[in-house]
Parts: sequence; structure tokens; C-alpha cells
Amino acid sequence: MLGIRTAACLVVASCGCSSAFAGMMNASSVEHFDQGLTKNGSAVASNRSDPTAALGAPELTDTLNFVSLGIGGSLILGFDSPFAKESVIVWETTYGNPANYPESAEIWIGSGETWDSADFLFVSDLANDEDGMEISLATLLTEVSEFHYLKIIDTTDISIHNGNADGFDVDGVSVTAIPTPGSVGLAFMSAGVASRRRRR
Repeated sequence: MLGIRTAACLVVASCGCSSAFAGMMNASSVEHFDQGLTKNGSAVASNRSDPTAALGAPELTDTLNFVSLGIGGSLILGFDSPFAKESVIVWETTYGNPANYPESAEIWIGSGETWDSADFLFVSDLANDEDGMEISLATLLTEVSEFHYLKIIDTTDISIHNGNADGFDVDGVSVTAIPTPGSVGLAFMSAGVASRRRRR
């Protein structure tokens, strides 16, 4: 599928999007990838199936540098250090116009020594037409103060797609790093990226 892509920055935050980049860190490891199939039951194309494409900052370029979860698929990402219950930003890749390719996912955050022993908390449903949406985390009733994993589960409604649909596409993820004593949080990207769609 060819064309100009738009990057939807989906923000789950208790702070404004303009300040959400300070002290953020990107996913650094793929802990588990359970890719679904396309709507017609075939395997997702190999050039859309590398889960490491979700690591690091989103490329925001006109190349296949994302991973498709597949219908009902899931991806669990790890980070270099624990992160706080403040902000989660997920960039989803959409060709042309998200209205033409509506996709959705659930976001979960987990705490534990390993991904398969971690306790996960549901954060929010995300849709790729909600660019820069902010959602409060106040409803997450937990005493846990640091997390280690982020899980994305595709929930795309296949009834509105053709047979080649392969679910939510992940270009990059970032979370709020827990500051260490004496450290200074660095913004990894200008805040303006989160508040507007960009040509890919």
C-alpha cells in the first residue's frame, strides 16, 4: 500500500501535551510479540512484521518503519529503566487519512520482574483518529509507583475494512521516565510534533 502517511500521536497523560516530552524515554526492547493475521486470514506482510520497528523514537518518514499488530495481535515493550504513572505516547501509522483506515488498540502498563509474570493494568482504548488526545490516569487505582512494560493489543473493527487489513500499526512509544537523583530530563522531540499531523 503506497501513499503519504500521517502520524497520529495518541497521548495518555495527566499533563498537557505541550509538556509531555520532557523526561520521556522510548521503548528499548521487545519482550513479547503475538502477531495476528490479516482480515482474510493470511500472514501479515514480512515488511510490516518486525517488532523492533516499534523501538526508539518514531521515525516519521515515508518508509515502512512500523510494525503491524495483525488483527487481535499484541506487542509488549520494555524500557531501559522503570517509568512513572504519568504519560504514555503511542505513534500509530496511517496511510493518507486515518478516516480511510480506522484502527484501534488497548494500552496496558505492567509491573514485574518479567513480562510474563508482570501485573498489567488497563490504561485506555486508543483510536488512530484522535490525534493528541489526552486522557487522565486518575482512574488507575493502584499503589504501584513504577512500571516496566507497556502492552498494546489490537482491537480494530474488521467489519469496516477490506481483506488486507492488518490492524494497529506501531511506529514508536514513549513513557515518562522516573528521574534519578541529580538527573535532568531531556526532551527527545519538540512538543509541536504531538499537536499536529505530519506528512510521512
